[in-house]
Amino acid sequence: MTARFAFLLTRDFTLSPLSLFLDTLRLAGDDGDRSRRVAFDWQIVGERGLPIRSSCSVDILPTQALGRPEDYDHIVVVGGLLKVGDGLSTDKQDFLMHAAKLGLPITGLCTASFLLARHGLLDDYRACVSWFHINDFRASFPNVYAGADSLYTIDRDRATCAGGTGAADLASYFVTRYLGDRAARKAANILVLDRIRSVRDPQPVGDLFPKATSRLIKRALLIMESNLQQKLSVTEIAGRMQVSRRQLERLFSVELGISPLAAYTSLRVNSAKTLLNASDLQVAEIGYRCGFVNPGHFSRVFRRHTGYSPSASRYGSETTEDATDPVAVAQASKIKNREEAKAR
Repeated sequence: MTARFAFLLTRDFTLSPLSLFLDTLRLAGDDGDRSRRVAFDWQIVGERGLPIRSSCSVDILPTQALGRPEDYDHIVVVGGLLKVGDGLSTDKQDFLMHAAKLGLPITGLCTASFLLARHGLLDDYRACVSWFHINDFRASFPNVYAGADSLYTIDRDRATCAGGTGAADLASYFVTRYLGDRAARKAANILVLDRIRSVRDPQPVGDLFPKATSRLIKRALLIMESNLQQKLSVTEIAGRMQVSRRQLERLFSVELGISPLAAYTSLRVNSAKTLLNASDLQVAEIGYRCGFVNPGHFSRVFRRHTGYSPSASRYGSETTEDATDPVAVAQASKIKNREEAKAR
């Protein structure tokens, strides 16, 4: 029996999640490399004759008029650039909401999680959001259990994906469900993907900690990165990782040469630096968003890590060398700040 997928593309959608998801279905669903729609079928649904522009300015024409959602087994929404507005026409919104009313499984690729949440389709669901957007998402949609420590999330009849190559991994999940591991591995091999990543694999972390290589450390860093304002204790982070606090501290020491708390503080300072240089928010507001209890505390920690004040960073008047290398700072100063004392 053929599983039918309908793709709804938002304005300025990203091409890579769409193509990787589609190609995984295409390659897995037929023998050899003949691209026949045997196990899977798909349509780009929309207003016939009206092109849909991608974020890289490549236009795609719908292959099928919107029609009835019940003609499909899965509805996949492909997001892209985050702009004011919905990104879907009124007819596409009606199609999506009707599909939800019918109880059809709905998948959101890339920033489509924002669109689904805006329509209430992720309320009380777990959702995967890119680490780059997680704070904005949580602030906008408090009724969604959003996380950024995995490539994709499956929760009942909703699937969400951070985007990029993670779309191929999410598509492999569906292929495995319908056809088994062998078909999924075949598609991955043809796409020259070294392996199929699971829901337990973390999103790539930023370049602040280039030595982070293990899955557990990467996940811990992503949990920290997505909880800057509402800071978690090291014990809470270890609990989410299903390891002991002592084990987590030992792994951080071996792999990064610093404690989890020192890494957490470095992430908060680094985020503050980004906001100071890229936003017009007040310094006190930036400190609050990055988890510092008050402006004085923010200034002291920031100066200890960088050698200059938050205001100096904003106005480009730094007088000392940037010392934000978290390993160098931690090893040179050996300062146990008050957060660490409280955490213990």
